[in-house]
Amino acid sequence: MICAKCQGSNPDSNRFCEHCGATLERRCPQCGEAISPTAQFCGACGHGLSQDAAPSEPAPEEPTPAPSGERRQATVLFSDLSGFTAMTEKLDPEEVQGLMRRL
Repeated sequence: MICAKCQGSNPDSNRFCEHCGATLERRCPQCGEAISPTAQFCGACGHGLSQDAAPSEPAPEEPTPAPSGERRQATVLFSDLSGFTAMTEKLDPEEVQGLMRRL
């Protein structure tokens, strides 16, 4: 294990650097996250840390960015007029439009 402070080489079993006394942190070789000394898989990316270990699940993909845009409130009014279809078949389109405007 390489010390982040002095770049000295240390056995993997060491918790402190033999050269400068700094705390040694294990880092995931795939993503670089700090990991505990007993971890067999990286908690951030799932990468196996021992020679014979393999991640149980593939590393998660990058999240899809949220669509950009603008949110607006809208009010929708629905009206069901009894007999409207039969009425429109008997009236001219202009008369139907005039009636609907009054309503």
